[in-house]
Amino acid sequence: MLPTWTYATSPDAIYVNLFIGSTVTVEKVAGTDVQLVQATNYPWTGKVSITVNPRARKRFAIRIRVPNRNVSALYRSEPDSSGIMSLSVNGESMKATIENGYAAIARTWKAGDTIEVVLPMKVQRVRASEEIAADRGRVALRFGPLVYNIEQVDQGITKTLGRNSALSSEWDANLLGGVVVVKGTFADGTPLMAVPNYARHNRTPPLPPPPPAPTPAPGAPPARPPQPPATSIVWIKEATS
Repeated sequence: MLPTWTYATSPDAIYVNLFIGSTVTVEKVAGTDVQLVQATNYPWTGKVSITVNPRARKRFAIRIRVPNRNVSALYRSEPDSSGIMSLSVNGESMKATIENGYAAIARTWKAGDTIEVVLPMKVQRVRASEEIAADRGRVALRFGPLVYNIEQVDQGITKTLGRNSALSSEWDANLLGGVVVVKGTFADGTPLMAVPNYARHNRTPPLPPPPPAPTPAPGAPPARPPQPPATSIVWIKEATS
């Protein structure tokens, strides 16, 4: 299903939905088949190159999804990291029309035409609505589209992040098969390191099984087993000032 999630079509347009290094042929666009070759290291960097190879020269539109990191009223992210930083075709900078969340480029395409897109990649703090009680006074970290996690194997996870503590991104080729980590300092001056949430729990031995739940009294609902202590968290305590 991945190619159908990456691209969609209408009779006179191709929609680029996902940024994934790939080679895909999209059939019957304005009467011709179109090979699209994406070269990118996203989500680690924001540079995306799309080479357009129509079987015959044809006029159609390529519509590139414009990332929007603020899609829910329950969460807000700072600093802003939505939109497209730059866009060019065959090395010529251009300003595309934004239509329904897509940057539209309509022209007569020939084999070898290349679109270069640069997406903003910033470390963001995500704060939840006060209506979400469990996340009050806490912040999650995000880089590009990825949510991050701090783990006990790297630092104490009950520490507080300073409200104005600087955060940066750094490629670590030797960690978890190669990932961008987020680095900063807690309010007490000790270092913070966060890893992508998908890669959590990959550097510590498995926790021992929890003790069995107590036997409930006759007629009572089953007791819930005790939860093991957390060793990895997304929502970090944040200082109020």
